[in-house]
Amino acid sequence: MRTQYIEHGILVRPLETAATNFLSSRFYDGRRINDLLGTTNSAHSWMTTLHRAIQFPRTPFTPHERQLATLRTLRGAVEATYRACVDGDATAVADHLSRVLDHADIHIGMAHAASGIAATWSTTPEDPYSELIAQIAVTAALSVTDQAATQLRKCQAPRCVLYYTQHNSRQHWCSDVCGNRVRVARASKSR
Repeated sequence: MRTQYIEHGILVRPLETAATNFLSSRFYDGRRINDLLGTTNSAHSWMTTLHRAIQFPRTPFTPHERQLATLRTLRGAVEATYRACVDGDATAVADHLSRVLDHADIHIGMAHAASGIAATWSTTPEDPYSELIAQIAVTAALSVTDQAATQLRKCQAPRCVLYYTQHNSRQHWCSDVCGNRVRVARASKSR
């Protein structure tokens, strides 16, 4: 299975958590930074594509402008949480994670789904926006605590803004594409 791929201009990362995929709504494509939370239409396309590929979010929707602004603020808080985790600053992780969790009304439950029983994360699982926020908050907390925190990394490729789960000790980039960019840059410098 590929660690990540582009589908319809959307970055899909099947091996990463929902929160990490949420952060990936802003990514470097080799030419520029793409922000898929820039407009309501691009946010809806991002949700629909990820839903089809990795079932996140559970129910895609078109956010209105206020929801979109909150999602961008939440993305900044998740990124700050991840950065503090990678930097090894436990106090900052706790502070930033509290900001992330403040966005969500978390209540763990279950619902029947086509594939069986599915976990729900908010007090209003029928509201796609509340459920999305809660799912991001829960998976962000799981990504920066316990064993998962020791595997969280920031891609070392120039201009890449992505975080990833390190699956082996030799992995330094979020993808082979970023690894190739670094190698080409090194080769160009040595000439």
